[in-house]
Amino acid sequence: MDTLDQIIKKQNDPMEKRRQLAMLKTGMRGVAGTKLESVQNTLRPKFKVDDIQKEMNTVYSSLLYSFQGKAQQALAQRISQSAQKLIHTEQDGESFVNGFKPR
Repeated sequence: MDTLDQIIKKQNDPMEKRRQLAMLKTGMRGVAGTKLESVQNTLRPKFKVDDIQKEMNTVYSSLLYSFQGKAQQALAQRISQSAQKLIHTEQDGESFVNGFKPR
């Protein structure tokens, strides 16, 4: 066990302070990484649109074949725009989740 003089000497030693700071940073990075992984795993499913996409495909295919001519073309264009928005939403969500990084 260290004596009081040894403890005081260690507290004033710059190398000891750097070592303790490095240990603290390492510990904090580990904890932050674990918590970050938990946050990412919680957020990632919120941006998944698979179920919505399946539902939209079913509804849109029923609607699309109920119309003809220009109405069908206009509806097809809107369906395509909606599908693109869904894809962008999922990509933006994934980018958002991956944007969290520990320092």
